[in-house]
Amino acid sequence: MEKWATVEEIIAVRERLEAADPRWRRPAAYAVGVIRDGRTGFTMTNRDGNYLPAVILARVTGHSSGSASYPLSVEQLETAEAELAPAEACKDVDHPTLHHWRALIAEVTGEGGQLVAVFVGDLEQEPVDEHDRALRAALERST
Repeated sequence: MEKWATVEEIIAVRERLEAADPRWRRPAAYAVGVIRDGRTGFTMTNRDGNYLPAVILARVTGHSSGSASYPLSVEQLETAEAELAPAEACKDVDHPTLHHWRALIAEVTGEGGQLVAVFVGDLEQEPVDEHDRALRAALERST
């Protein structure tokens, strides 16, 4: 299995994946949330950074740019987790998104709920749906 043991290797992989889709634009924010009882919740958000997980999640969902939400199966998140896992070999970073995705997989498998991937292209534009609104609210709470 491939391992990315240095920050430079992680950056190189991110750059390669980003270059593979000429339509790709980095999101202003993104996250994976859980829908339960009609409400979307986010326990971790990413804003203006952490783009390797973003581009991997985008590849799994088919996202390229702009703002959009995607229902996400456990299997899709497992695929994204497996694609990001080689970064764990780099001990210079903590890999919070990788750990979070693993926790979400376990949570939804055990407790139920629907995963959703949300990308916000521009925080100045209006939200595209209720999941986008929930992510923006979570971003406001985290600042």
